[in-house]
Amino acid sequence: MKKTLLTIVALFIFSSLAMAQIPSSPISFYGGGALSVPSSPSGFSDGWKTGYHGFAGVGFSVAPKMKIVGKVEYHSFASDFGITNLDGGAMKVLMFGPEAQLSLGAPMVPIKPFLSAGVGMASVSFADFTGTDPLVAALNTANSGASSTNFFYSIGGGLEFSIGPTASFFVQARYATISGDGGSTSFLPISVGLKIF
Repeated sequence: MKKTLLTIVALFIFSSLAMAQIPSSPISFYGGGALSVPSSPSGFSDGWKTGYHGFAGVGFSVAPKMKIVGKVEYHSFASDFGITNLDGGAMKVLMFGPEAQLSLGAPMVPIKPFLSAGVGMASVSFADFTGTDPLVAALNTANSGASSTNFFYSIGGGLEFSIGPTASFFVQARYATISGDGGSTSFLPISVGLKIF
């Protein structure tokens, strides 16, 4: 136990020294993805399954503990209407805009919590339904008129783990809402990713 504790302390000190010797870059590159969980309204959370997403971004330091990250992300949700002879109909969301990230950790600590808030535009579209169910034609007609581009916002937070002098692994959870004429659509992106610099 004592040996393990000493090893952890030594690793912590060495990683802190390594981070201290390399000046932080004002520009960072982000990439990642994972799960997108439908939240509201009930028609969205009941009619579509937990999906996936991926994103890429470039961050710029605007203050000692704050970055603005320009992000592009893609989300996909498979339909789940419970109809046997019905396939397709995935909801696809392309989002782009800035996200502010505020680091809450101390400079030399290898694990840093952070808060995030983002805004931007979200383009929502739907894949065609296929199958032998009589509803296919009606659903495809409805989906063809449902594509739109609207404002979105997101709030969240996460943890960043230093894995080297110029790289960090992070986990992040957000609540994202897309506005629309018929009301807003909300979901929970849960991400893992890599930050360089």
